[in-house]
Amino acid sequence: MVIAAYRALPDIDTQLSALAAQDFDGDFEVIVSDNLGDDELRAHLDDHPLRERLQLRWVDSADVAGTSHARNVGTRAARSAFIAYCDQDDAVYPGWLSAVADTAAGHGMVGGLLERETLNDPVVAQWRAIPPADELPVLAHFLPITFGANMGIWRSAFDEIGGWDDSYPTAGSDVEICWRAQLHGYSLGYNPEALVAYRYRTTARDMFGQASEYSVAEARLAKQYAAQGARGNHPVAVVVYAAWLLFRLPILPWNWPKARRGQWYWMAGAIAGRLKGSWVHRHLYV
Repeated sequence: MVIAAYRALPDIDTQLSALAAQDFDGDFEVIVSDNLGDDELRAHLDDHPLRERLQLRWVDSADVAGTSHARNVGTRAARSAFIAYCDQDDAVYPGWLSAVADTAAGHGMVGGLLERETLNDPVVAQWRAIPPADELPVLAHFLPITFGANMGIWRSAFDEIGGWDDSYPTAGSDVEICWRAQLHGYSLGYNPEALVAYRYRTTARDMFGQASEYSVAEARLAKQYAAQGARGNHPVAVVVYAAWLLFRLPILPWNWPKARRGQWYWMAGAIAGRLKGSWVHRHLYV
């Protein structure tokens, strides 16, 4: 398993404890690929009480900024034929690795399900939706995707497609590698029993910024893969988005509850990002 880390303390201990509770009956190792090169994190992991149980290793990936590079460095340092990815601030369920490994037997890549209740305040958990459990989401009317917080790939597939794209340092990197792998002929499997408790940003400003960043990256992806079929919604969707934002404007009394205001900031960030991405990448994506 590979965890891309950046300023990971203290949250990473929650994830490490979750990994130690896996019901997987085979051997596995956990590689923490540190994109900050943090001596404090390295010392913490060297003396960690779960070090032997997890076959825990720290690798330095601070030479190039970004989650993609950290995952590349961690993957290339791994000894296993199959690599599973999870994030430093989440918590995998006990059956996560078993479910990922079982499904991976028939696919080049595999994804699972995220849940938002365990690690988030109940109000914050309502700020953004989680994809439904019955199947993987499809982005840009193109191909299904999974998330870097809950993904696995065979090392042979990783090597053939060239790993993660460092030019997507954070947002969009998981979408890009999913699409590229599928275009290389690898199937993307899904197992909802590969369940991860996912942690949200906790302020409206952070949620707005994250949504905007995601959408800017999506516009770039839609342009990059337009020839293969990726596209945005019909331009009239902008009118629908604008109407929704006006109706849900936080200054209106029926939108005063914190949950509704958070939803507004998430949607506003997503729409602002689509417009910004369309301008920056010179490709209409609404």
